[in-house]
Amino acid sequence: MAALPKCIKNKIDSFKLKEAHERPQKVTEFTYNGKKVYYITMPCCDFYNEVYDENCNYLGAPDGGFTGKGDGKLPDFAKLATNEKVVWQPSK
Repeated sequence: MAALPKCIKNKIDSFKLKEAHERPQKVTEFTYNGKKVYYITMPCCDFYNEVYDENCNYLGAPDGGFTGKGDGKLPDFAKLATNEKVVWQPSK
């Protein structure tokens, strides 16, 4: 986790304090529109899977939620996100 932005490290630290069933499944780094972003896979499909930039600004949820289609803010994420790298996953 050494190369992660501090705010992303802080988010991960807060995830570690949650009960296993409430904890996100993983944090994945992608390149999206030329910038590093962090995709947080939530513990249940009914929650939005959130994407943040390096400063922890919320960019949107490309998927998840009751419809499975996210919040509509990143409709091209699945097509344009590249360089997938899992940066955190809870130990089981």
